[in-house]
Amino acid sequence: MTRTQCFRWYGSQEPAGAAGTSDQGTGRSARAASGRGGGDTEVTGASRVADGEGRIGLVAMVGVVLLALLTVWVVVFSREDGDTVEADATTLPAETREETPRELAELWAAPAVLAPVRGAGAELIRVWPHGETVTVVTAAAVRGYLTVDGREAWDAEPPPGAGKPCATAPRANTAGLGALLYETADGGCSVLAVVDVATGEIRWWRQLVAGGAPVDAGGVAVVVGENTVSAGLDAGGAPDAFHRFAVADGTPLPLPQPPTEQADAGCPDGRRHPVTARQRGNRLVVLSRCQNDPLARELSVYDADTGDWEWTHIGERDIALDADAVVAGDPVLLIQGTGSERELVAYAESGQALWHRPLGATGEDAAPRPGPLPGEHSVVAGQTLVTRYQPAPDAEVPADVWPLAGYELATGEQRWTIELAVETQLLGLDPAGRPLLAEPTGDDLLQVLALDPANGETAPLGTVALSPDRAYDRQYAALDENQLYLLTAMSAPTQKLRLHAYER
Repeated sequence: MTRTQCFRWYGSQEPAGAAGTSDQGTGRSARAASGRGGGDTEVTGASRVADGEGRIGLVAMVGVVLLALLTVWVVVFSREDGDTVEADATTLPAETREETPRELAELWAAPAVLAPVRGAGAELIRVWPHGETVTVVTAAAVRGYLTVDGREAWDAEPPPGAGKPCATAPRANTAGLGALLYETADGGCSVLAVVDVATGEIRWWRQLVAGGAPVDAGGVAVVVGENTVSAGLDAGGAPDAFHRFAVADGTPLPLPQPPTEQADAGCPDGRRHPVTARQRGNRLVVLSRCQNDPLARELSVYDADTGDWEWTHIGERDIALDADAVVAGDPVLLIQGTGSERELVAYAESGQALWHRPLGATGEDAAPRPGPLPGEHSVVAGQTLVTRYQPAPDAEVPADVWPLAGYELATGEQRWTIELAVETQLLGLDPAGRPLLAEPTGDDLLQVLALDPANGETAPLGTVALSPDRAYDRQYAALDENQLYLLTAMSAPTQKLRLHAYER
């Protein structure tokens, strides 16, 4: 498919609902924004004229004459296939030439391994680069490969009595510890294990519980931080199915509570009961209610690694405060409401609601409605939320187009939109904080693009040749300081995965 990209600038395509004056937030004072220095400065000094100024002038005149003669030779005598070479055919300004993106150099390709690449098993696949190894988690195994040449370094043994991997954290922490869940004997997904990605050693493991029924892997969320690891075993965020542990040794940790002075303000008699508990990044979001007043609800946010309280937002009695999903943790972006009332809400570091924006609808389950469509393709980059979106209801979006938009975090305003091929995927953020996108070109190539979150402009970084034996174009990707790792799914004759490393 030939890539079609359109770039548009919008002051605001969709009216963002302002946060009401009754929105209340209490918390620690907002952290001061760090100042930005100026850009690089080019310093030029005054030129000095030497004593032999006349000689320099003579040399310059001779140079001009030689240049003129050379020009005559190029235009008159230089020919290709008998035709005179026109000057504008070879010396186009740089900004008018279309540069062909370079092909990223493949450094190595590991042997293909058996693993499910379709259905629920494909949702588990993760790639964790760290130090001298890159870990691949699949529904069949957890393996480590050497980053220098792709040789298999280790194959992790599951905890005693556990089955195959069934859920995993998005990435390992900076200490090289990753977290995942294994299947239990009854087919559930509730054996939590922490693995050292340098050696493949299981540091510790715990059998978790979440009621009497086996845990469905589809509702599980695992996050590993610098000091803690959490596992939510319920898609609805039930607090009794949310578990926290010290990442170093597996010591159980309680669900944090607001400080005494804040607890008294939100729930005077201290009868606070958590309703939901969810974690995104390093932010733990807990929705609570008071036992003697079911309509009194409050939303509290904590640092997930330390348990330190950040802020509490006290809801209005006539508005059902909830937290259906956490889109981002810094700043906190929540999906709240139900049905056509679902909206994206941003909270300041004081707990005050900054803005509300209705979510979009694609027309699959409801009438088309303009607005953001946050999900796995969403990322916070700089001061912008980059996410898919639904244009105006009367806008005709071609079936092969992937609409992407940037929303300003401070105001919720839509600042820009672009259109990419529908198979485009978000690979992650590069070291400069730019989203990296992978877009199939239709000729067995995958083009890697860097997106400027401030204005939506894209810059091609290079192309990758796709395997003709691939099951689909989607790649499972990760980055480190030097290399781009792509995990390719293959389905003929059996389902396999193959890890490739490319020079960045």
